[in-house]
Amino acid sequence: MLNSTVLDVAIGLVFSFLAISLGIGVMVEAISSIMKWRARTLLAGIKDLVNDQQFADLAKSLYGHASINPRGPGSSDPAKYRPAYIDPKLFASAFMDITGMSQAVLELATAGAATTPAAAVVKLRAAFDQKVSAATNKQIADLVHGMIDRALGDPEKLAAELGAWFDNGMDRLSGAYKRWTQALSFAIALLVAVALNVNTIALARALWEQPALTAKIQVDPKIPDAATALQTLETHLPAGWPNGHPFTKRDAAGNEIWFASGDLPEAVLGWILTAVATLFGAPFWFDALQSITRLKGTGPSPDEKKVRRAAAA
Repeated sequence: MLNSTVLDVAIGLVFSFLAISLGIGVMVEAISSIMKWRARTLLAGIKDLVNDQQFADLAKSLYGHASINPRGPGSSDPAKYRPAYIDPKLFASAFMDITGMSQAVLELATAGAATTPAAAVVKLRAAFDQKVSAATNKQIADLVHGMIDRALGDPEKLAAELGAWFDNGMDRLSGAYKRWTQALSFAIALLVAVALNVNTIALARALWEQPALTAKIQVDPKIPDAATALQTLETHLPAGWPNGHPFTKRDAAGNEIWFASGDLPEAVLGWILTAVATLFGAPFWFDALQSITRLKGTGPSPDEKKVRRAAAA
């Protein structure tokens, strides 16, 4: 019962979406790398995070720090080699370095047992205030003062809070970056769907009719040899433009005609559905393909039972 046409159509559609998603993913990644979108987006996010949109204070100092920008030339041109990723721990340590808090921690450690939490808080606050004025950047000053107070001057707890602050800001930035890449993916996928005529509706119809077409070819006296059979199959390809160039098709007599009024809206809808399907991403369709083929096949493996995948779930 499971070896049905329905499953065959589902497998064909999912495989098609997987192939297109892989191609679109490669294109988007290539464009992103060439345009350095990740690095640009990260730089803009850091500027917003520390309130330095002019890249003249905290953001510039951070990008001049070797932990953040190991390839950079330092303060001479800190944005020359912009990183695409920053580790939260490295951000925290670099932030403490450029604001003078690391030096304050060293001085507190030198003082030894005589240092109390209250004295550590005062020392760290004073060191930070020498680098960042509350008059020019009150929001960041209040934020860091609160972190110092909550950590009671403990440098490890303070670094953890700075890392969590950075992570939270980057989560919001990642959401914005994902929305841009999804918009780009949809645009490229739509262009590819039109160029290759990957019409989800026509694809599903062709896959559904394929068994009947194959059976007809085997008994049709008008198809005497393999060459004729192959030619007949080529006119029923589920994708591409086997019946003519874009926006045309062939009628029953083999004459090239324009899309009929009812065909073009259906084709546009099918192209849009294909483009939307790519937004789910190749991993989604790969998992879906595994689930469907497992349902069609012999049953789950022991590993799949452990993670409750496919027919094991």
